[in-house]
Amino acid sequence: MEKRLIVAIALSILIIVAFQHFTVKPQISPTVERPAELVMEKAQQKETEIKEEAAIKPPAEEKELKIQTDKYILEFSNIGGAIKNIQLKEYEKTKSSEPLELVYITDPREYIFAMTNPALSPSMGMGVYELEKGRDGPIYILRMKDIEITKKYILHNTNNGIELQINIKNTSSAPATFNYKIIGGSNIVEPDAKDKQFVEVISKIDGKALNFKNPKDKRIINMGLVGWTALKNKYFSIILKPFGQTKNQFYNTAKGSSYLTGVESQEMIIPAGSSVVEKYILYAGPSKISTLKAFGYEFEETVNYGFFGWIAKIMLLIMGFVYSTVHSWGVSIILLAVILNIILFPLTLKSFTSMKKMQELHPQMEKLKKECKDNPQKLNKEMMELYKKYKINPLSGCLPLLLQMPIFIALYQALIKSIDLRCAKFLWIKDLSAPDAVPIPFTLPVVGNSINILPILMIIGMVIQQKVSANATGGAVSEEQKQQQKMMLILMPIMFGFIFYSMPSGLVLYWVVSTTLTIIEQAFIFRKE
Repeated sequence: MEKRLIVAIALSILIIVAFQHFTVKPQISPTVERPAELVMEKAQQKETEIKEEAAIKPPAEEKELKIQTDKYILEFSNIGGAIKNIQLKEYEKTKSSEPLELVYITDPREYIFAMTNPALSPSMGMGVYELEKGRDGPIYILRMKDIEITKKYILHNTNNGIELQINIKNTSSAPATFNYKIIGGSNIVEPDAKDKQFVEVISKIDGKALNFKNPKDKRIINMGLVGWTALKNKYFSIILKPFGQTKNQFYNTAKGSSYLTGVESQEMIIPAGSSVVEKYILYAGPSKISTLKAFGYEFEETVNYGFFGWIAKIMLLIMGFVYSTVHSWGVSIILLAVILNIILFPLTLKSFTSMKKMQELHPQMEKLKKECKDNPQKLNKEMMELYKKYKINPLSGCLPLLLQMPIFIALYQALIKSIDLRCAKFLWIKDLSAPDAVPIPFTLPVVGNSINILPILMIIGMVIQQKVSANATGGAVSEEQKQQQKMMLILMPIMFGFIFYSMPSGLVLYWVVSTTLTIIEQAFIFRKE
């Protein structure tokens, strides 16, 4: 019993650690300001902000162009010839029937596909482009001294892709050296403030995927050939793929603590009167493996379910298969719990059988303790001989708990990030990827004006499970162990209830079903014995 208590507590601690590790992203550490420099620094900051505000003012009136396909609504701007707004028509806002807003940008310097060049700035990024009507999408043209930029957009009606062809023409009479930076994603919208922790940048550089690192100096540059760069929130992605040679991929914190990402081209030499064509494709849509895989370019690699991701993908496949039959994600989660309990039943049976044998050996173990109370080494040896004789593994009771831990973490990642479970309803639950908050007609301290029912059911289930286990061991425990059982009966359900209270209702539903099945199995096995 002592070992099971230690394992249970360890499992709780590991769950807390895993929860923090997999969900909370480190925030940017604030710089420490010295009092003597504080006033001067704030004055400089104010002056910088004024200059920035002046810099972002377009040189002419902004003209917007809105275009719709079956997949999205795009809003283009003649300032920079870039995209300032993306809405996904297949998805709705959480609290309305309006199309989901994926990107909304107010600063022209952060528009998607905005281009900058240090030698030409700000004329290229903030320049007023002329609009021409193209067959597959708008065409924007910017004519500058010695350089002409033509942006030709190709829009797709059947997928979430936006193609861009950039024609860079040297209109001078001498060769020109040219390079540029282009924005691939910025200001991704996250309706719920608490979900900002899921916003991240993932890139593929020189064939290797690079995970998110919080930019300590507000900017990170990854040198090399960029396969793709993705800006992601909880459920959706903006992925840019360049088809030309790149110098690096960059990302930094934009205004308002959002992230901005893009790529920088290699320096190119354009002969007089000649042109260079650069190509890009942008994916703006759900972070769904099947959709991304069908889109191509290895974009499915942008989906990351953490260390136990392979388990998460298997469980999502199982739930997806079940859903195709029952058309309910709640029922799919319940059946997943049933399937996993069936798979783990041999270990559960072994664990409970071992507990039963330990109960039967209790008198002999107590006798050995009295005989060898002054010789711990002999006691351990005799106990091991006793276990060996009756084929008992004292650690077998821990296996089901240990195996549940990676399943728990993987399922958490699957449920919290799976677009399929977004706003999925089941019984009283409005969203299986969020707590099952049920409104109440009054306000309670801490919990507010709603209460989560499933965690309470989980606590009740754990109490019943502990009582069934305690009744099964009966007189095979000492007074000290009985006190430990009482402590577990109170401590563990409260601890788990606290941990699970704000977790996705789909995860808690799984745990409630799993606990209920364990109680039934436990009662059946001990009654059979």
